[in-house]
Amino acid sequence: MNASDLKQTLWRVVYTKNANLQSGGNAAGPWHPDKRHIEQCAQRMRMFSQEVGIQSNAEAAKNACTWLSAG
Repeated sequence: MNASDLKQTLWRVVYTKNANLQSGGNAAGPWHPDKRHIEQCAQRMRMFSQEVGIQSNAEAAKNACTWLSAG
C-alpha cells in the first residue's frame, strides 16, 4: 500500500516512536478524521506528562512500507 492509495487522511495519537500500521493497541490510539480533535487529545495527555505525538495514516503507511521493504 502506498500513501497515495489512501482515500482520506486520518490522525491518531501515538505513544511510542515506533508506532506504525503493525503496532498493537498500546502503541497508538484509534484513527480519527479530525486532526484538531487529535491535537486536543494529545495536548491533554501532555498536561499529564505523557510523551505523545500525532501521526497521519499517510505517515504510518510510509513507515510500514519502509519497514516491510527492509525485512
